[in-house]
Amino acid sequence: MSRYDFAGKGVASSVAIGWDRPLSTFFVQVMQPHPRIEGEETIYIWKGATPGELPTAAAAIAVAAEYADLPNDLGAMLETDRMKTLGTFDGPAQLATKPLIQTSPLAIHTEAEAREAGYTRAVVADSVHHTLESLIDPDTDLDSTFLAFDRSENEMLQIHGWNFCIELE
Repeated sequence: MSRYDFAGKGVASSVAIGWDRPLSTFFVQVMQPHPRIEGEETIYIWKGATPGELPTAAAAIAVAAEYADLPNDLGAMLETDRMKTLGTFDGPAQLATKPLIQTSPLAIHTEAEAREAGYTRAVVADSVHHTLESLIDPDTDLDSTFLAFDRSENEMLQIHGWNFCIELE
């Protein structure tokens, strides 16, 4: 895995970009200041969290370029990082984890699409530092692994049980 960190611009406080060999994807994390905790950051954009999501360095750079000034040779650096891992194989941890990773997230990007797909039960999961407002299938067992639509980020999530206080809306 490689990772390069850059100062953010505009709404971003920092940007990380790199290569994730086990997931076979480049990734981009755009952070912004946390709205309530001084000196902390929160995720604004996270692409490349599912296998093969950003297959080229150019795809990752296209996401990151709006939020940071990137060096001209970044594409070559990222492709070099990828090529250095070509002879590397998964170890026991990666082999055990890969079946838990959802390889094809549902293409749902709005609350209306989520509701059309049957995600109609609104739940709020609250922990000390985070609140997740989501829509789930009405028959979902909250202790299982399930899909949920994140209402603030407008994306599908795969949840592995809950470690939250949950309130139905």
